[in-house]
This record gives sequence, structure tokens and C-alpha cells, in this order.
Amino acid sequence: MPIRTLDPAAFGQDEDWEGNNAAFRCPACWKVFVVSALIHGGQRSCPACGKSTGHIEGTKDSGRAWIEWE
Repeated sequence: MPIRTLDPAAFGQDEDWEGNNAAFRCPACWKVFVVSALIHGGQRSCPACGKSTGHIEGTKDSGRAWIEWE
């Protein structure tokens, strides 16, 4: 399963991370979606196709955010 970790020093055009929320672009269908540590418990599947899952732990200063896909 491929993984892409967000780099807070070098976000792509379709990525962002603020507080305990991260935005990802699904590599399968290209839908941009938000994952919240608070609202989603730190994990959320792509709402359009379900073929990827975004994860977030902590904040961009002291955490990790990544997306995994099939």
C-alpha cells in the first residue's frame, strides 16, 4: 500500500495542514478531502471513492499526517 507523508515545509498545491486538520487529494479519484483528529478521530477514507485513507496525529509542529491508498 503506497503512503505519502505531508511535509510541513513543502506542501503541494493540493495539500494543507492547520492545527489538527489536514487536507489531502485522493490519488485514486483526485477528490480533495479534510481529515480532522478531533472530528474524525484522526482517520478518514476518501468520501468519493473510499480507495484512500488520510491520517493525522498531533499538529504540524509536532505530529504526522499521511495518506495511504490501494
